[in-house]
Amino acid sequence: MQLDGKLIKKQGHDYLMEALDFPDYYGRNLDALYDCLCEIECEIELVNADEVDSDIIETFEDASKQNEYLIFEIVHG
Repeated sequence: MQLDGKLIKKQGHDYLMEALDFPDYYGRNLDALYDCLCEIECEIELVNADEVDSDIIETFEDASKQNEYLIFEIVHG
């Protein structure tokens, strides 16, 4: 799955919730993002990462370290 940093910047957690098919009770904050990422099985490629706040990128990286079924990669170029 590919996520677009431009859309994350523009639509925030609403974009992440829809793109990653998070449940309706998703809390739309970094703690909720981390929790949901730790429960999914997915390979995520982030494009336009320079548009995304570093705390969101760190949340993805931390969750991928915790969840062996989550692969997170930043795609450059």
